[in-house]
Amino acid sequence: MTAPFFNYALESRLAFVAVFFIVLLAFLEFGLRIGRGRRARNGEKADEGATLVVGSILGLLAFVLALNLSNASSRFDRRINATLEEVNAIGTALMQASAIAEGGPDGIAAKLKTYLEIRHAYAGASREPGELARIAAETQKLQGEIWAQLSSLVAERPAPDVVSLMNAINAAFDSSTAMQLAMEYRMPEQVIWLLLVMSGLGIAAVGYQFGLTGRRGRGPGIVLSVLWCVIVTEIMDIGSARIWTFRTDTRIYEWALDGLENPAAAED
Repeated sequence: MTAPFFNYALESRLAFVAVFFIVLLAFLEFGLRIGRGRRARNGEKADEGATLVVGSILGLLAFVLALNLSNASSRFDRRINATLEEVNAIGTALMQASAIAEGGPDGIAAKLKTYLEIRHAYAGASREPGELARIAAETQKLQGEIWAQLSSLVAERPAPDVVSLMNAINAAFDSSTAMQLAMEYRMPEQVIWLLLVMSGLGIAAVGYQFGLTGRRGRGPGIVLSVLWCVIVTEIMDIGSARIWTFRTDTRIYEWALDGLENPAAAED
């Protein structure tokens, strides 16, 4: 039910931040008005109970932010590790194919090099559905061609080195599936809603406290709203691949491709 909202919001980071900031300002103003109304009714008497509740809300919000930031960072690290595992698996299969399989532009080794280039494009691709669909189709097509050629080679020469090559290629394909899972993961909507709602309640509690004490709280509240917008959007960006500015580092693919183009430099 909320998927269209998030799909629309994720189209533009600036739009998401702007809407989120406006909502936080509305919560801040709401809290200020409630706090001032209570102060007008109760006078300047200290309200220790309200202070305790506000402090508890802010402490819970800090805990939720820290927990989600840790989870987002671990997801980012998982994507980095997935790229390393995929490149290593493809590289192992490519070296074995170069050593034992037939050469030429249509050989298994040549196809595996093309496969590595496609996987590099996948890791660095944007959220454009057409681009991802094209890369997925090319990946599946090349996997089928490689496996068909490998099956023929196994039928002709079922030697241990060929069986080892088959296992290496299978591991490379499996690592690509793991890479796709890591890249396609996006923070659950329930977690995002929790961050948004807790942020709204937190800024409303701050406004309520300022209104209750009779202090001017719009300036500090605005500053706090900006900080919350930055933190929440960064958490969402780090924890989900391909949404805004954070991208998975693809240098490991580039190093592998450079090594294939210039083996002597790679050895040095």
